[in-house]
Order: sequence, then structure tokens, then C-alpha cells
Amino acid sequence: MFQEKNSLNKKSGLKSFVILLIIILLNSLILFIYSFNRETQKEVLVMENKEEINENLKKKIEEMTRGYPIEKMAGLIATKDEKVAALIVSIAKKESDWGKRVPLLNGRDCYNYWGYREKRERMGTDGHTCFNNPRDAINTVGNRISELVYKEKLDTPSKMIAWKCGSSCASHSEESVKKWISDVDWYFQKLVN
Repeated sequence: MFQEKNSLNKKSGLKSFVILLIIILLNSLILFIYSFNRETQKEVLVMENKEEINENLKKKIEEMTRGYPIEKMAGLIATKDEKVAALIVSIAKKESDWGKRVPLLNGRDCYNYWGYREKRERMGTDGHTCFNNPRDAINTVGNRISELVYKEKLDTPSKMIAWKCGSSCASHSEESVKKWISDVDWYFQKLVN
């Protein structure tokens, strides 16, 4: 009888130890995930040495966007060629007021200042893409705009209306199409000239 109680106490103690160990491991995992997410969400931009920044373009973008969330991305944008950078900045002004009206995910900025839609694991409000960080946003949007400019020859705001309409503007009013082109062109001209 005494041996059975002793054996039960050992088993009970072992179970308690295993449960405590699992709780500690889960807490450690949660803390690791939380700290990793905070690192990926930082808005501090560290440029990699391999990306060459056009300092004149960066200065123009910073002056134009001062006080808006997109200002923090000026260095990243200035790694793109002038035409692509100008479209990145001008479309962002029209689509989000340079980051003041943006999709959110769990109350956090998705860094989507262009109304960009691409199915990803992380999706923000209204079905917009949620980028991992500013670099991901600029690289993804910049690559898409570059493709449209150089492969599709959509190299002016009037041709880039496809960004707003997709393959057809039939569902948009003529007035809204003209306004989009006019607004985007105004900022585009300030950066390419």
C-alpha cells in the first residue's frame, strides 16, 4: 500500500513537472514571437549598402512629403529610378494621402499607401494587401510599377490609369478618371522635372 502511494506521488509529481515545463516553454515561445513581430514592425528603416540612393531625389521626396507617414520611406523610394519613384509617390498621394488613410491589420499600419491588392497571408481592411514592413511595400509596389512602366509602356499618369481601373474604366465615372489622372500627374511632374 505504501509503495502504491509513493508510486502515485512520483507519477503526480512527474505530471506536475511536465505541465510546468510545458507552460514555461509556451510562455517562452509567446515572448519570442511577440519580440520577433515587434522587430518586423519597426518603422526604422535601415538601408542595405547594395541599394544606391539618389540623394537629390530623396531630398525632393522628403521635402514634398514632410509630415506624412510616407516620408519615412523616402530613402527606399529614392533607390528606384526617377519615373518609377515619381509614380510611387504620386499614386500614394492620391490613394492614401501619403499614408494618412491606410488599411490596417489588428489596428496596425499595413504600409499599403497605394490601394495595392494582391492575395497574401496578411490582408488588411477592405481586402488590401498588408505588407510586412516599408521595404516590402516599396519593393513590391515599385516592382509592379516598374513592370507596368517598362513592359506595358504605362509610363505616364494618364496611361497608368490602369492602377485605378484595372483592365477597364467602364465602372468608373469619367470625372473620377480625369481627377485621378490630374492629381497623380500634378505630383508626378514635380518629381520628374
